[in-house]
Parts: sequence; C-alpha cells; structure tokens
Amino acid sequence: MDLPGASYFYTLAQIGITFSGFAALLMGLRQMRGAAMSKFQLWVTRAYVQSGLVTAMNAMLSPLLFGLGLSVEQTWQATSTYVALQSFILLAMVPRQWREATTRPLDLRVRVQIGLGVLINLLLLFNAAGWPYPPSAGVVMFAVSWNLFAFFAQFARSIDFFFNEAEQDG
Repeated sequence: MDLPGASYFYTLAQIGITFSGFAALLMGLRQMRGAAMSKFQLWVTRAYVQSGLVTAMNAMLSPLLFGLGLSVEQTWQATSTYVALQSFILLAMVPRQWREATTRPLDLRVRVQIGLGVLINLLLLFNAAGWPYPPSAGVVMFAVSWNLFAFFAQFARSIDFFFNEAEQDG
C-alpha cells in the first residue's frame, strides 16, 4: 500500500528543486552580465534556493517515514511536528537575517508571509496532536505547498530588482 497523496508530495519535491535551480540560475545570469549583487540580493537569492530545497525535503519526509514502517496516522503526526518546528525556526530567523542584509525596514509583504506561516504551522501542530480532527495528509500538503507558493509570490514581486543595474540595498 502506498501512502495516500504520495504523488502530490513527489511533485512538490520536483517543483521545489526546480525553483531552487531557477533562483540560482537567475543569480548566475545577473553576475554574467557583470552586475555585482548587494548583500541583500545575495540573502534573497539564498532564501529562494533554501525555500525550494526545504520544500523538497519536507515533501519527501512523509513517504520516507511511511516507507520506514510508520502507520499512516503516525506518518502525518511525525511529519506535521517536524515541518512545523523546522518552519517556526526558519520564520523566527527572517527578521534578524533581514536586518543583517539591509537597513530597510521589514517589508509588509514579508511580515504578512511570516504571520501566515505561523498560523499554518500552528495548524500542523494541531494536526500532529489530532485535534480537532484526526491527523491527515491535507494539512501537511497545504503547509508544504504554502512554503513554495509564498516564495513564488515573493519571487514574482522581486524579479525586477535582480535585473536593476544599480547597486541597491533591496
């Protein structure tokens, strides 16, 4: 028996890896044009690459745990717990990383993304606890997808500044 939703997770992993590669390629194209990247642009690029890799890792976790013999319910509980805790750590690091990379105030869109990320990861913890409903794949799929979708939106918003020739702080 296969884990319910496994093909969705594999697809997310593939998209995450592709997104990471595309973000790295974008950085390379800019540098090939002879334009140096600011500290902020380097941090943003690293965040995009990291988000794709984290998405891929999180997407492959539940099929791996199920393959190692956990029951379906235990798989959703363990995956929910891991993804939520790891995501809380990464979300908590963003304001400090932003301040280290730029003097600009934290953008509203980034604050909104952090706030929504916290809420979604609280849902994962509820999923892990089996409250108010038994642990399910849908919450895990939503949370792992959210990471990728949120970075797609951020990427679309910031694509222009990667090709702006002026050195800028972001």
